[in-house]
Amino acid sequence: KGSPLLIGADNLLELQMDAANEGEGAYEAELTVYLPPGAHYMRAVSNMEGFERLICNQKKENETKVVLCELGNPMKSNAQIEVMMWVSVEKLEEAGEQVSFLLQIRSKNSQNPNSEMVELDVPVRAVAHVELRGNSFPASLVVAAEEGNGQNSSDSWGPKVEHTYELHNNGPGAVSGLRLNLYLPSQSQPSDLLYILDIHPQGGLQCASQPSPNPLQLEWRLPTPSPSPAHHKRDRRQAVLPEEKQPSRLQDPILVSCDSAPCTVVQCELQEMARGQRVMVTVLALLSRSILQERPLDQFVLQSHAWFNVSSFPYSVPALSLPSGEALVQTQLLRVSEEREIPMWWVLVGVLGGLLLLTFLILAMWKVGFFKRNRPPLEEDDEEE
Repeated sequence: KGSPLLIGADNLLELQMDAANEGEGAYEAELTVYLPPGAHYMRAVSNMEGFERLICNQKKENETKVVLCELGNPMKSNAQIEVMMWVSVEKLEEAGEQVSFLLQIRSKNSQNPNSEMVELDVPVRAVAHVELRGNSFPASLVVAAEEGNGQNSSDSWGPKVEHTYELHNNGPGAVSGLRLNLYLPSQSQPSDLLYILDIHPQGGLQCASQPSPNPLQLEWRLPTPSPSPAHHKRDRRQAVLPEEKQPSRLQDPILVSCDSAPCTVVQCELQEMARGQRVMVTVLALLSRSILQERPLDQFVLQSHAWFNVSSFPYSVPALSLPSGEALVQTQLLRVSEEREIPMWWVLVGVLGGLLLLTFLILAMWKVGFFKRNRPPLEEDDEEE
């Protein structure tokens, strides 16, 4: 009723039939429904008073499943019975563009015992719901404003950022000819904020990037940064003050995307993706310390973009729709000013100044006789006198 049958889904089909006897009474009348392969009878009801739940039996005739439902003995002349039957249908991969149910009324009458056969065709279609999700690890990085003063190639890059895109086929059908494209705001040049180290596909994806990652052949198997702030040279850290208290220092975040920077394009393909299958691709990149040093007050939002589409289904049936979609991944790059070490001579001057002030206070109190005052007499002393 209504919607087509979907390959790979648990289809519940509702058949609505009208059985009518326009002649004399039909003895041992039965509604006969020939089921296509993959269909299974569940239950049937009618509008006959006292026989709302029809008595139906499923059996095989010449390897074809047949459902026989009693319509009355006899089925009265001019009777009209509405029948509603539910069947489940599965294993439609080889069914073709439609499945057919054959309907007939049989009786034991000597003349015209059976009605004409009626064919009910139900279309079969393919559909799949493929989901694309993106994730950044870490989601945000806190980098010191003074960071980026490296003197060799290993100190010129870092920390590491990962952008991961995952595709999940929620079914019900499998898909063919899947394409996934990633756009990353970098070409691993000295002027780029990001240096792309590696493209790591999983789940059967075949990927190629233009330009190729890691042109400097850097050793990239570094510890993945945690979301909490980290610094390779200093341990002390000062939190960023709210923007209203520090308006002249840190700038509003600048969006770094393929709309504003040279781009690396990663093209991935998958021949077939089964129902429930997951595939992913991870992009590993390093931040440029030299760029961070040149722009100590700038904060950034690093944004990559991905989209996918599917060209076909692995079935010989029409598709309801072809899956496609897109996703964005962003990494927040925040800046802080490092806490300066307090010089030791400041501490010494402060301590000596405090001691000198205390000495002056004591001398002043002694000078005014504070320490020579007599204790006032107590009540016990007055009674003794």
